[in-house]
Amino acid sequence: MSMCMDKAIYRFRRPSGSGQNQPSATMHEALMLLSVADELQPLFSEATKAGKFVAIEVFQTRDGQPILIHFTKEAA
Repeated sequence: MSMCMDKAIYRFRRPSGSGQNQPSATMHEALMLLSVADELQPLFSEATKAGKFVAIEVFQTRDGQPILIHFTKEAA
């Protein structure tokens, strides 16, 4: 699952064969708050100057528990 908001793309990754439960509204809100953190603003500035988005990927276990959050710049 992925969604795009302003300058960020949010993706949730689970191993194949795991359930298709959607992440909670609270998880979406937490990622949106994370994207406005002062520490991440340089990454967003660099991406904007390059005409790219920041992709925030949440890798999850089979049962939906987050185990890794990865940030990268990618083309729009």
